[in-house]
Formats: sequence, C-alpha cells, structure tokens
Amino acid sequence: MVITHLVSRINHSVDWVLVEWHVLKPSFTTLKKYLRSVEFVYAAVVTFALTQGPIFRIWASSAAYADILPSPSVEHARFATYLILQGPALLMFARRVDSSWLLRLGNKVLVVFLLWIGLTVLWSTYARQSVTEFMALLVTTSFGLYLATSFTFRRVVWIVASATGSGVLLSYFAVMRLWDGSVNLQENFWVGIYFNRNSLAPVAAVAVVTSCFLVQDACRRKSRMVILRLAGPLLLLLISVLVLWQSGSRTSIFALLAGVVAAVLWLTLRAVALRVAGTRRAFQWSAPVAVLAVVSAVLVLIRLAVTTPGVPTEFAFFSSRAQIWSVNWSGFLEKPLLGWGWMAAWMIPDFPRLGAWWVLWDTKLSHNSYHDLLLGGGVPAAVLFTLAVLTGSTAIDDEPEEPAGVVRSILVVYVLVAATQESFFIGSHFLWAVLVAMLFGTNEGLNAQTSRTRPPNG
Repeated sequence: MVITHLVSRINHSVDWVLVEWHVLKPSFTTLKKYLRSVEFVYAAVVTFALTQGPIFRIWASSAAYADILPSPSVEHARFATYLILQGPALLMFARRVDSSWLLRLGNKVLVVFLLWIGLTVLWSTYARQSVTEFMALLVTTSFGLYLATSFTFRRVVWIVASATGSGVLLSYFAVMRLWDGSVNLQENFWVGIYFNRNSLAPVAAVAVVTSCFLVQDACRRKSRMVILRLAGPLLLLLISVLVLWQSGSRTSIFALLAGVVAAVLWLTLRAVALRVAGTRRAFQWSAPVAVLAVVSAVLVLIRLAVTTPGVPTEFAFFSSRAQIWSVNWSGFLEKPLLGWGWMAAWMIPDFPRLGAWWVLWDTKLSHNSYHDLLLGGGVPAAVLFTLAVLTGSTAIDDEPEEPAGVVRSILVVYVLVAATQESFFIGSHFLWAVLVAMLFGTNEGLNAQTSRTRPPNG
C-alpha cells in the first residue's frame, strides 16, 4: 500500500510539472526572443563603438584638456571604454564556444598567431604598450568570433549594416548641420563624426557592401512587403555611396574594387572546379586562391612605385607614406626575426630617425598593417597571419549560398587591401572584428550549446 501511494504521488507530481511547463513554455519562448533582440542591439552598439568615431567624440572634451589632466590619460579612458563594452561579448563567446570550434584549421592557426603576438610582450622594447595593445587585440578578436558563433551570417550582416549605417547617417547629419570638424573646408572633403577621412571612408565602404547584400536579400524574399523591406537598405546604400565619395578617400574605393574582383574570381574558380570535378570538395580552396591572387597583385602594384628599397610612394589610388614606411622598413631590418614587440616600435623616442628620411611630425602608427606585423612580431607574425587568412578563407567556400560568399570575399579583400595604408590589424577597431567574423568561427559552437540547454518538449 505504501509503495502504491508513493508511486501515485510521484505520477501526480510529474503531471503537475508537465502542466506547469506547458503553461510557462509560451512565456519562456517570448522571453528568449526578447533576449535575442536585446543581444542583437548590444552587438550593433558595440560594433558602432568600434568604428572609433563615437568613442573619440565622447572623450573629445576631455582630450581638449589633456595637457592638464592627471595620469591616467584620455587614451587610458578610451581603452577602458572599449574593454567594458566588449566584455559581455567575451564572456558569452567563452560560454558558447566548444571544442568543435578548434576542428577548423584556420581557427587553430588564428590561435597560434595570437599566442605569438602575446609572446612578443616578453621581449618588447616597450612592454607597457605591447601588453595593452595585445589585450585590445585579443578582446576584439573575441568580439569578432562572438559575432560569428552567436548569429547567422544574415544577422551578422544586419548587425554590421546597422552599426556602419549609424555612423554614415550621423556623419551625413553632422555635415549637413556643419558640426565642428565634420568638413575639411581647406580641401573640401567630409569627415563626419570621425577624426579624419580615412576613418570615415571604411565605415561608408562596409556600409555599401552590407546594404547591397540586404537589398538583394529583400528582392529574393517573396513577400508583399518587398517595397518596405527594400526602402531602408536602399536608402542606406545611396547615402553610403555619397558619403564614401565625399570623404575623398580613393583608397577605400580601390579596395572595394579589389574586393569585387576577388569575388568574381572566386565565383569563376568555383564554377570551373564544379564543372571539372562535379563535387563541392573540388573548390574548397577556390577562395584562398582568389584572395591570395588579388591581394598579391595589389601588393605588387604598390611595389612597382618605389623610390626607396621596400618603400612604395604615392600613385593614383594611394597616399604617400614614404617617410613613415622608410622608418618601418629600417626598423624591421634591425629586428627581422622577433620584432620590437607588438605595437611597441613607434613608442621608442629614437625610432622615427631610423629611416632614409626622418619623420618630423608626431605619429604613433606605422600606417601599414603589414609593417605592424613585421615590426611587432617579425617574420613569424607575418607568416602566421598569412596562413591564418588563407586557411580561414575556406569559410567562404563553405557558404551554401553564393551571395553570402560574395559578401565575405569582398569584405575580406577590402580589409586586406585597405590595410596597406592604415593600421587596421589592431584591437578596438571594427575592421579587425569584421575580418575575424568573416574568416573564423562557425555556428557549430552555438548550435551545440543550444542543443544542450534547450528545454525538453512536453
């Protein structure tokens, strides 16, 4: 009798739990949707902040009094702001990623590359700078991986489009309202909410690419609301093209054209491989070949205009960086194997006097991401980065839909080409996060985490 009564009570408790679950299940599903929407907004806000213009604007008033401010300086405040904003993404990525993420060769090479950059702190000539810059690089890499592993590709494009679109629209508004510093009146180009045209142009260029994808995505979806779906992306596309042109930065335009050429070459190689072999495995290296071919061609094109060994000079689509690059090259030849430590070289007082020409103005950047690699980590850093990009590019070939692969290839090559003129392979910059999101990480980690935590169906 006791056993029968106990079994009856257990069955009654189970029935009560199932009834409660069916009652709470709609609320749980609704809450989950709200949380995903909040996370989407958070990701877009952080990406917008990583375009750097908003953070520089926030601290602009303090920077005006930098000479009388006590230590820590405004630079420390900016660094802390970026770190705090990206902190939740770092935690969510660490929670969601699992061992399957390391199965991809490109992800393994990325980890080795980061480990090498971290090791350069040990022999850095300015360790304090190397530590903070490495921390920033590590955190922003994690943010890019967070985007790739937490959202579908279409959602990632929406996030990046929302962030860059905000920068473009605010910059357009700033120019129309003639905010201080929004227009260079001497040379007649737009700056917007950013600190120079080379900061505005990449935001506008990425907005052009992502809005193009959203326009074609809206056209592909059979819906009566297609006109409304088209309105936002199409308006963003038009304004982004205008802002990009008015920025006066021809480098970004050239880099976009290089990205388009890479996408066309990838589609061609993909089609030829499929026709010859008839299987998807036949074109799994089409993207790395396309990326390597186009970027190498651009580097050769730059190298053709040479006045000092290893130093390209100015021509149609690129600005002259001859003095800075001369110093970079001389510095690399002094420490070719291990480098000076990550982002440490230009912090050395006598470093600007190493080149064939002295740099007489104040700068802390090499204005060339590839020189940053050579200076910061020597030849091993450059080799590991190249391998990471080539092996990571196989993610483009893995895309089941060609439009997504086209966008990936354009953005990857755009960043790689634009990086010949500026220091973009650094932490706290949205282009590095975008490059990482396009090359590394899949939804496998999130899917595995979701399957483990999904409540049972009643």
